[in-house]
Amino acid sequence: MTRTVDTLVEYFVGEYAPASQVHRITNTSGSEEDTSRAALRNLLTVRPPAPIPPEIKTALDSLLEDEAAQRGSVNANDLPVLANTHGVHSRIGKQVALWEGDLTILEADAVVNAANDQMLGCFVPGHRCIDNVLGAAAGPDLRAECADYMARRQGSPEPTESAVLTGGYHLPARHVIHTVGPIIPDRNPSDEDEVTLASCYRGILDLTRDSGLDSVGLCSVSTGVFGYPKDQAADVVLDTIDDWLRDNPEEALRIVISAFTEVDVAAYTDALHRRGAL
Repeated sequence: MTRTVDTLVEYFVGEYAPASQVHRITNTSGSEEDTSRAALRNLLTVRPPAPIPPEIKTALDSLLEDEAAQRGSVNANDLPVLANTHGVHSRIGKQVALWEGDLTILEADAVVNAANDQMLGCFVPGHRCIDNVLGAAAGPDLRAECADYMARRQGSPEPTESAVLTGGYHLPARHVIHTVGPIIPDRNPSDEDEVTLASCYRGILDLTRDSGLDSVGLCSVSTGVFGYPKDQAADVVLDTIDDWLRDNPEEALRIVISAFTEVDVAAYTDALHRRGAL
């Protein structure tokens, strides 16, 4: 695998136009194998969507598939629902799971990406946003499909509240649903921001239903650099899911809320308490 990674690094370094920045992009610490893989990840992060020669594409796809197999996967339908983990007695309790896990290993019909309005992913090497994490695991085909979509928009930014379905590529999930959430620079969301965030999640659930999908993994939209407080966002998410399930009584959709950290888990647990669900 090391030889494959080194070959890929050599190709993408040669392709990278700003030669003066190559050292900054590829200068990483760790073992030789880890360093080479981190350099490749960084090169792909900053790389704009563009065709890749077939032999390089084949090697990269093989590497990403091997890494996906090593990470393993968790099936959305195998995760315990809130009725079992938190004693919630409602449709949320029967259909929603709260999972402290990583969407790059969730086997579901779709997982959600909190996108920016350019829809091309994160271009900051090493940034731990969900946009970057999913893009790195899925591979360059995800950015390429998003670029095709944006080309059809003729340069118009993607509006907030929308939901866009793409392939999942090297993710265990079959699809990625991209949504652009509200930006809260002062971390004090208005009533309008709350409505916008709720519309994002309703759009995701509507698209999942309309696409004939049976399971979806939700990320925490807007709670990173976009500044929406996690505790308030958790209230919005649970309220929106509850309303959507009430409006769609025939839907048996399995919904997984991915709470990536203990802070996220606490935010949702507290939100369940506030709802009187515990």
